[in-house]
Amino acid sequence: MTNTKTHPSFFQFTVADLRLMGVLSSKDIVRLEKKHVRLNAKRNKELRQFEVNDVVEAHLESLTAGDLFKHRTVWEAVGREEFTRDEVLSALQVHKENFLVEQVRKGPNNFQVFWTRCLNNEADPEEGE
Repeated sequence: MTNTKTHPSFFQFTVADLRLMGVLSSKDIVRLEKKHVRLNAKRNKELRQFEVNDVVEAHLESLTAGDLFKHRTVWEAVGREEFTRDEVLSALQVHKENFLVEQVRKGPNNFQVFWTRCLNNEADPEEGE
């Protein structure tokens, strides 16, 4: 008599099933767990950055176009306790790519870097060339 019972799909197996069947070793499972943690952390960081971008954008839209400001001004306005300096700087870079702000260097060092809100929310891409 032939066994006509179909084998369940590979994707229906749990990690524990695969471990018991010898498909995955303990080392494989540890590696997968570490990868899962890294991917979750990366996703959470990306989601957090979207939130920061929105808050920074709302503040930038309240600024007068053409006025110079430093990143610290934005950071303090949106909340130094709520957001990190790097998150705010990343948000400014995103808004620079979207032509909401421009970076203005008044000298050779990082202490002389200012930002300005673009006129009409649009910068001329050829202007910096």
